[in-house]
Amino acid sequence: MKAKKVLSGMVIGGVVAGIATLLATPKSGYETRRTLIASKNEYLGSIKDIKDSAVELKNTVATASKEGKASIQTFITDVKTAIFEWKLETEENKKGLQEDVMELEDSIKDLETELAAANSKEK
Repeated sequence: MKAKKVLSGMVIGGVVAGIATLLATPKSGYETRRTLIASKNEYLGSIKDIKDSAVELKNTVATASKEGKASIQTFITDVKTAIFEWKLETEENKKGLQEDVMELEDSIKDLETELAAANSKEK
């Protein structure tokens, strides 16, 4: 019973709202339909533009992601190469420095020997 009352109330309310809308409309039905169609076409055009922009943005992001990934890989390779070359260069310098230090140590030992010999001759 209650469902019938609710349903009849909705139908009667819908009919009353439709009649009120028709009587309160400032334009004729033909003009209202033309305005609605124009608005609909404008909204559909806007939605299509938004969809096209979204697809273009998606493609741009995908391209940028691929290019960024390639750039990062190139950068990483370049850094690894630079570090390897630096290690090689410093290894050569390190060996040269070690040789120089050994020569200095030998020179110091020679000087110490000469000084010791000179001191023993003086005594």
